[in-house]
Amino acid sequence: MSFRPHGRASVNPRSPRALGVCDRCGFMYNHYLLQDQLRWRGPRLQSLGLLICDSCLDIPNEQERTFVLPPDPVPINFARPENYVVADNPVSGLGYDPANAFLPTTQLGMSIGNMVMGAGVNAAFDGGVVVSSVATTVSRGFSNCANLVNSISGFNNWVGKNWAADATGALTTTPSTVTPQTHVVSSFTLIAPADQPFLLTGTAQYRIQGSDNGATWSTLAFGTTAGTAGEIITDDAITQAPYQYHRAVIRGDGISQVGIAQLVLNISDAGANDI
Repeated sequence: MSFRPHGRASVNPRSPRALGVCDRCGFMYNHYLLQDQLRWRGPRLQSLGLLICDSCLDIPNEQERTFVLPPDPVPINFARPENYVVADNPVSGLGYDPANAFLPTTQLGMSIGNMVMGAGVNAAFDGGVVVSSVATTVSRGFSNCANLVNSISGFNNWVGKNWAADATGALTTTPSTVTPQTHVVSSFTLIAPADQPFLLTGTAQYRIQGSDNGATWSTLAFGTTAGTAGEIITDDAITQAPYQYHRAVIRGDGISQVGIAQLVLNISDAGANDI
């Protein structure tokens, strides 16, 4: 018994089987040889309703397949992530950070602190250190302030001045009228970001402090903020003693944003060359 060719199909007269045309090339084949053409539709394969011969059959493209993401892992309670702000922007025991040295020569001392995000520590002092008691009013949003996206818990969020270092970060070993080693701060002005309080959650305690070594700090003034955007706090220092370092500290909660738009330190012992 011989099979009779019919296109690309073969016919057995004694056991005939259906014929079919490939939906792609149009050649005749035995129907059972034609295959269903599949394609990825979302996460599963679906038929296109086409019967295709072996030479025309396409392999489904994996790039059309939707990948189902697994659920997020269950978070742990009371997580303690590393403080990457401090880790990536190390501050020495004296608070010296050359990356935050303020460059204009009209500025007394060097800006120091750990509120290095936003516009950096220098942004808190671009209004200047003044001799008079009239502060420079600065209105700027949180992103343009000296800030931390996550405050450090406790009295550990601060900006300040090292009077014994000039704007380039070089230490001054001999006192002079331009960069004296110490200063007396008689009063101060502390200004919050224009669009939120010092600490985002509301009221927060603050301190104005002085130090001889940058490690042990004496509190010169203290209080609690009103928790309002653009708040301006102006007060006199309780103790008016000369210090090499002065700083403003905001108490953080370890979570909320903290920022200072401006810290103006009014010094009572400056000469005409100190402005």
